[in-house]
Amino acid sequence: MGGGAGGLTVGEEGGRGNVAASVVSCWAMSLRVGSLVAAGGRGRNVKRRRKRWDDDGRGRLEKKKEEEEEKQLIELMNWVTDQIDQARRVPRLSDVVEQAGKGFGFRELSRRVISAALRRHPYYHLSSHQVKGPRRLGRHRPIVCNQLGVLHADIAFYSKRREFETPKTFQSGFLIAKDVLSRFVYFVILRGNRTAKEMERAFRVLLQQHEEAFGADGHKIVSISFDKEPSVLSHQVQSFFRDNFISFHGFEMSDSKSKMAENVIRLLRTTLARLMEAKPPSERKWWRHIGEGVASLNSLPIVIDGQRFSRWTPADVNKRTLSSFLRVLHRKVPVFYFAQFEIAPQLVNFKYSVGSVVRPKLLATSSALIGVKRSEENLKKDRFRIEELVPYVARNYSVGRAYRCVNLRTRQAEVFDEWDLALSH
Repeated sequence: MGGGAGGLTVGEEGGRGNVAASVVSCWAMSLRVGSLVAAGGRGRNVKRRRKRWDDDGRGRLEKKKEEEEEKQLIELMNWVTDQIDQARRVPRLSDVVEQAGKGFGFRELSRRVISAALRRHPYYHLSSHQVKGPRRLGRHRPIVCNQLGVLHADIAFYSKRREFETPKTFQSGFLIAKDVLSRFVYFVILRGNRTAKEMERAFRVLLQQHEEAFGADGHKIVSISFDKEPSVLSHQVQSFFRDNFISFHGFEMSDSKSKMAENVIRLLRTTLARLMEAKPPSERKWWRHIGEGVASLNSLPIVIDGQRFSRWTPADVNKRTLSSFLRVLHRKVPVFYFAQFEIAPQLVNFKYSVGSVVRPKLLATSSALIGVKRSEENLKKDRFRIEELVPYVARNYSVGRAYRCVNLRTRQAEVFDEWDLALSH
């Protein structure tokens, strides 16, 4: 009993020991938890600091990348300026993109960024297409030709008054022609009125240019397509064609058929505008720079259906290299191979039948009808009778539907796509 009053028993000591141990363990646990909580707080602070550092680092990297991109664009645009000022060669967007990647090694510059920079270039700013319409569906028929010397030609003009008045000597415009296969461009400035005599002189100069470019033993010009220009249809010019063994094809609906000649006129105008941009207004005389513009077009790589022929320029395609060029063409643009084959009409469903009387829609020839209200007149006055159904392979490899028709008034034959026609009474 006394021992129980004066001290602890063995059981009590064991109990006290257990309590002390539990207190110690709880204290230690609290310390551990406190340290973990503190560590967690410090961890969050470290993460915050690291995130701020990462954001700052990422911002610095992006800023550095933007500065590097800007330096590359400046160097690239300086190259464009040198090409125009010194080499008198106007690079296209595809040429600039290729120079950036292969010439300078600027692999990070995208085509979109280069295009935006090129549109801001002083020489390109006013002549660039800032807004483009919807993309074409690729349903039209490709112009397929497997021989050299087939030309599409037209007459182009500059306005009489620009920064200065065009002299009368050059107010008749210029004859321009383009080889359908090689894309080689010819031009002859017209002197005086567009008479039969003047047009014969222009075509004679064109033949001389062709011989100078390809040699006396080179390929011959075998065909020229033109619109219904009265002077070209004259007996004198037609006799000149026959004497030189050149076949002539006149476009009845010239606004929808002579697109190749119209496109080269647009390209030449754009090229001349960029060549003359660095000149003072008094020196922007197109007749002095048109030769440089044509030489620039003939020295640039050929582009067909968006496919770039890096090793081929229009001047490189001749009768000795024709077979090699055709192999490359058919490999890069297969539709030019398949489009040369005919399709059986009985395998295709046509909207109209042989013998139907139709009229062309004005939308097919809208460039000649400026000022004509669509609400007043939507179809051509001439009526056509369908003589033949013509299925073909379109650019998007679908089956196109065309009709060979005869004008009931002039008896001239024309070919129209199905969407360009409407039934008539």
